[in-house]
Amino acid sequence: MGIASIPQRIRSLQRFPQILGVLFKYGFGDVVARIGLDSILHDLKRRLFPTSDPRFEQLTSEERVRLMLEELGPTFIKLGQVLATRPDLIPMPLVLELRKLQDKVKPFDTAGIRAHVEALYGRPLDTIFKEFDAQPLAAASIAQVHRATLLDGREVVLKVQRPNLERIIETDLSILSWLAETAEERIPEIRRYRPRAIVAEFEKSIVKEIDFTIEAYHIKRFAKNFQGDPTVYVPAVMEDLTTPQVLCEEFIRGTKLNDPAIHQRADIDLPALARNGVRFILEQALVHGFFHADPHPGNLFVLDGNRICPIDYGMMGSLDQERIDELLTFLVGVLTRDTDKLIRLFHRQALIDEHVNVRALKQDIDDLIARFESVELAKLDIGKYLQSVFEVIVRHEVQLPADLLLVGKALATIEGVGRDIHPQLNTLEEIRPVILKIYLRRLADPAYHTRAPRRVMDDLGHLLETGPADLRLVLRRLRDGELTLRHDVRGYEDAARDQAQALNRLALALVTCTLIGAAALLLARTGVTIGGAPLEALLGLVALALGVLYGLVLFVGFVRSGGF
Repeated sequence: MGIASIPQRIRSLQRFPQILGVLFKYGFGDVVARIGLDSILHDLKRRLFPTSDPRFEQLTSEERVRLMLEELGPTFIKLGQVLATRPDLIPMPLVLELRKLQDKVKPFDTAGIRAHVEALYGRPLDTIFKEFDAQPLAAASIAQVHRATLLDGREVVLKVQRPNLERIIETDLSILSWLAETAEERIPEIRRYRPRAIVAEFEKSIVKEIDFTIEAYHIKRFAKNFQGDPTVYVPAVMEDLTTPQVLCEEFIRGTKLNDPAIHQRADIDLPALARNGVRFILEQALVHGFFHADPHPGNLFVLDGNRICPIDYGMMGSLDQERIDELLTFLVGVLTRDTDKLIRLFHRQALIDEHVNVRALKQDIDDLIARFESVELAKLDIGKYLQSVFEVIVRHEVQLPADLLLVGKALATIEGVGRDIHPQLNTLEEIRPVILKIYLRRLADPAYHTRAPRRVMDDLGHLLETGPADLRLVLRRLRDGELTLRHDVRGYEDAARDQAQALNRLALALVTCTLIGAAALLLARTGVTIGGAPLEALLGLVALALGVLYGLVLFVGFVRSGGF
């Protein structure tokens, strides 16, 4: 351990008991026990941590997970929000519950907010703003939003990062990494969810999200994509007043999509707004390849002219041309109910291996399609339909790309909001022409048809370029006797460990039998005495005691391993 890491270790030791306490509170003490902490911290738990709160006993395990993450704070709330986009990694019931996570927390000290912002800017606020409202408009786990007026009169909002946020996240990530590694080693049934991979992916995501200069870039890129679109508005960013800890952007006057007041606004055409929302998501993903990955109603405002204005650009998704083509093929296959198209796509993407029962997968998708065929098209819930398709695919252990799942979630979210403001929304009718237009445009593009051959030619050229050198290296190592053959046998380590345990038990059994036999012989003889007791009898008793002890050890080992 380096000297520089000592403060981090100290912070981890301070934070770790808090996390354990919340785990116990929400009834997850069995998890603590299974990763090996219960025996170490038994007394600490009994003295300092309460047992599970009886108020939570009537809740489902998914509800308790959500509440636990909310109480644990910024890092864990964001972890839950990321997991809510990954039905390929966690069970769908937990995904649906985590989508309810409320990233709303108490604001930090408003009395010291001016000093905090001045410290982040490095100068007095009076030299930047004509007015600054210390009362936040909203407070979330990572930042809170304050309204201000620039010296030239323009109204802006400041997204101000919480004090010591990077240190808190760094500490929590360190603990999360250790917990994920330990759980994966000691809880076999959790390995299929790949906790270490989840934490590693989450770490990349949250590190980007807490750098507000990255979010400012997202806003500018998004604005460029929809420049000239009269149905979309993107707030302007004040680049000279944006730092990694403070984001300054235009103040938006509008109505949130989930605000009941939207139904009282006579200047808003709700049917047109609902249709625009569906098209908005599709164009983000399938035309621009850059989309809002968390378009929940609280992040979307409606302006005059039925314009949609997203206000939070921290969580964005990005697609390359090849992924757009794959996503387009997937959506066409789902909406036209073409199972063979989906299976061919999975094969091309190498999502299906020898463990997947393709026939059973195809049968389950066909059954799902048949179930939805009875639904009137105008009433078809596309979000629920996509979710059902995802559930079937994931159940067959087909690892869908994360960005595809994000687009599906975004589309389902917008459809749900659209049906709330316009119950007669026919999502399929709105989706079909947009996808068909994009699909036909792809088919008419020569680059679409030449992309695969060009990739093959590039790979072949690379092989011809590097192949002779690689072959020469192999022949030289073979000539010099440096070439080694490595053969990995699946399950070899487990089999070797089981064999070693069996040999150890056999040796212990032989020692036990020998000691008991020696004890019997010695107890049957008489000779030299010590304190009036025969020496052979004393040695026999010692041998007998050791034999009984080793026998008990052997018996316990058999019981614990299921040997009986």
